[in-house]
Amino acid sequence: MAQLTGAYVTINDLVSLTAAYGKVRKRKRKARKLTGDRFSRQRGRGVDFEEVRLYQPGDDVRNIDWNVTARKNEPHTKVFTEEREKPTLVVVDQTATMFFGSKLRLKSVVAAEIAARLAWVTLAQHDRVGGVVFGEDGTKTTKPLRNSRSVVKLLRDIAIANQALRVTNLQQAKEQLWENMITHLQCAAPHHHRIIVISDFKNISQDAIQELMHRGRHNELQVFHVYDELEINLPPANQYTVTSVANTIEFDSTGNTTKREYSRRYEVRVDRLKTYCVQNLVAFESLSTTENLDFLSLER
Repeated sequence: MAQLTGAYVTINDLVSLTAAYGKVRKRKRKARKLTGDRFSRQRGRGVDFEEVRLYQPGDDVRNIDWNVTARKNEPHTKVFTEEREKPTLVVVDQTATMFFGSKLRLKSVVAAEIAARLAWVTLAQHDRVGGVVFGEDGTKTTKPLRNSRSVVKLLRDIAIANQALRVTNLQQAKEQLWENMITHLQCAAPHHHRIIVISDFKNISQDAIQELMHRGRHNELQVFHVYDELEINLPPANQYTVTSVANTIEFDSTGNTTKREYSRRYEVRVDRLKTYCVQNLVAFESLSTTENLDFLSLER
């Protein structure tokens, strides 16, 4: 399937991506008739006993193992393995820093395509899917449901936020946009959700990263980092002028020191994000604006 290109996406572009998942939908329908397909460790009642461990705040008091509690003089609870679906929440960044790309398409378009593909494949697996879209005009939330109307609403919110990005009206992206989004996320996915965050993570503060990782303690968190090659390496040696709404700067890309420092700053920022993900057992994937996204058609 052809990937989306250019500076903007439309709702029709995103809806058309459902064609890649028709076969998955037909194949899964019969298999999912009687049972689910995911297993997760939950603090609560289930079908199979897993282990006994120390009681933690939030555990179901009905599962306290009183015999072990009396023997060890500390409250212990039983943990069960139960079959349980995790609603999926796709979080999509459409803020000012995403409105950038040097080849083929902008980061904002890549994020929109990733979100649409993941939403359609999740629905094809008969799981609930919704999302959170945050951009220059605020944050919109779509409740996870098991129907195409929910997906279309999410894709419409993405397209609207995407088309609101303009060179002439972009404001300086602020950390507050991330903080507002995380507040929405806390309400939309308090626990037992699959959360997929798609962004360049350029204007996220350390506090916001930590709060995002905290969401992963109660949910299954995945991170898709979107980047453009020009953010890693300077263009060929020459004098360049770069203009934004607020500023115009000139720079010379001929010096090796300048090139190394430019690349180093990118690496430091991305390595910090990777480190947080590794420390918190969060899945991390980095995708460029030129990358083919057909692999997302596979069941995840």
